[in-house]
Amino acid sequence: MPYATAEEFRLFIRHSEPFTEEETSQAEFLLDLAGACIEEETGQPLAQSTDTVILDGTGGHKLVLPRWPVTAVSSVTLLKDTGDDEVLTFGRDHDYTWSAAGTLTRVGACWPEGDRNIEAEITAGFATIPTSMKRIALRLCVAPWHNPVNLSQESLGDLSRSYNTATDIGMELSNKDKKLVAAYKARTQS
Repeated sequence: MPYATAEEFRLFIRHSEPFTEEETSQAEFLLDLAGACIEEETGQPLAQSTDTVILDGTGGHKLVLPRWPVTAVSSVTLLKDTGDDEVLTFGRDHDYTWSAAGTLTRVGACWPEGDRNIEAEITAGFATIPTSMKRIALRLCVAPWHNPVNLSQESLGDLSRSYNTATDIGMELSNKDKKLVAAYKARTQS
């Protein structure tokens, strides 16, 4: 799921005419790059998806899932070397519970210790990209749209233009952006 549409980008930069097919493709490409830039900082995709994840057992009661917010945990299986895997049952009176914050809690037992010994099918992420992340993605696209060859300055006859190298060149998150994006960072086991 892109963080914004080409049409939203057109409106954001106040381009008065509808985009041509080539401009639409270019805008979509830039929006994909902006989304990747945000996800590099968060360490997780923000768009909702269902994935099968393989986890390392900690020997404790809690496991941190690699993505959040979690909206569903379809299954949890303990993987055994013998191939006789054990499918766990969800519920406070059963084997495990889960939280939207991305934690699997083992009920009445500990997760087995070991590498890659727990498999979980989870649905995590946002059904709609948060508006603050959409705004950052749109803003990241402005510089490469207006300055595609990353000039620091250009002159044409009497016209001279200088670009602010901190904001008008490339596709980099500002310190303020990084603070906003930090709220969506992946959580890891401590």
